[in-house]
Amino acid sequence: MQNEKELKYVFAWLDLMVYKKKGLFQDFKKKISWYLKEQNPLLLPFLLFIIGLWYVSSIFLSRFIKNKSNKSIIAFTSLYYNGNSKAVYEFLNKFYPDKYVCYWLARNLKSFFDVKKICGRVVYVYFPFSFTTFLINTDFLITNDSYLTFLYDKDVKKIQLWHGVGPKGIPSDDYSLCNARCVTSEYTKKRHVDLWNAPPDKLYVTGFARMDILKKYLECSRVELFHQLGFKNEGRIILYAPTFDIGLWPWGEEYNEFEKFCIFCKKNDLILVLRFHPLVKINRWRVSDIIKKYRNVYWLDMSKEPDTMKILAVTDVLVTDWSSIYTDYFLTGRPIVYLEVDKKYYTEVRGEPEIPADFRAGEIAHSNDEFYESMKIVLNKGNRYRKQQENLLKIIHGSVDGNSSERVTKIIDKLL
Repeated sequence: MQNEKELKYVFAWLDLMVYKKKGLFQDFKKKISWYLKEQNPLLLPFLLFIIGLWYVSSIFLSRFIKNKSNKSIIAFTSLYYNGNSKAVYEFLNKFYPDKYVCYWLARNLKSFFDVKKICGRVVYVYFPFSFTTFLINTDFLITNDSYLTFLYDKDVKKIQLWHGVGPKGIPSDDYSLCNARCVTSEYTKKRHVDLWNAPPDKLYVTGFARMDILKKYLECSRVELFHQLGFKNEGRIILYAPTFDIGLWPWGEEYNEFEKFCIFCKKNDLILVLRFHPLVKINRWRVSDIIKKYRNVYWLDMSKEPDTMKILAVTDVLVTDWSSIYTDYFLTGRPIVYLEVDKKYYTEVRGEPEIPADFRAGEIAHSNDEFYESMKIVLNKGNRYRKQQENLLKIIHGSVDGNSSERVTKIIDKLL
């Protein structure tokens, strides 16, 4: 009987080890994939060596290096220094410096130097030895996406904030990888439970912390935000922010049609801002050659301006397709033009989304002609769908009251 009991514990331990190795491999594979999209592949062997050395060293060092402070150590990460992770990171640093030690895990040098500029604690993921004490004694990892499991020997508590709530199908979360999954509203919580069998006790309705930031920006001086974003001319701002599936433009020869859009904006004294998804498949040289001809066109990808909320705050008209950016933009009460592209693709190929595809409010274009008609409508008549947007905002994001970061803080306290 005693032997059976011991075997039961052994098998349970083996199952746990297999699960951990699987999660570690999957997470590491994703991280390498992202690295190759953003960084020089020639450095990859060296960085793999550094990370491998860290993983082995941390197992040994964790026995000797202990946290001598009474503060909890919290790591934050995102693809860039932005989003929900940034909002909570800055909130804790500002309001709870005596309670938490916070540091940022930078996954590219752009993020590393962005955090350095504000004198924040930051670790470059591909050279973790600079903050050994913090990494080894980390209590929490708060993330928009990846869990970076290869950095930690011990099990840190993980809070998933996620990076968008939209109509694109998403793979079901592996809720066992985190201790808490933050969602935007009671509606989206129910979607997680009904569609993906999420454990309700791991779901916390906090709202998106980045919406706190957008709310503040909307109360700021537009002139000051213009200056911060580097706009040199005046005019209404059109933000073109499609998701990555359609390429540069959905109809016709994409580069020619995109240039026609640039010409349209120039003729109508509009500032055109481009904000592409990090995974977009375009010829960047060709796009650069086009926009060089137009002084009213600005290309502000995350690598140049990480803060999407700042851009949304000054945008007068959003042009998008199925990107989740439009659900955040509802807060502004301003017009949206949707490019209707293969509506069934996002559920048939990618699975169920957090919100249905019908949760849109704005002008919907199905062709180039319809698009320019929609643009004329929003430029001359404004937002005809404001009331519908307000209703959808409440369903999707709940009450945007500026306190989402505080609600995340309460989860940290609960899990301590």
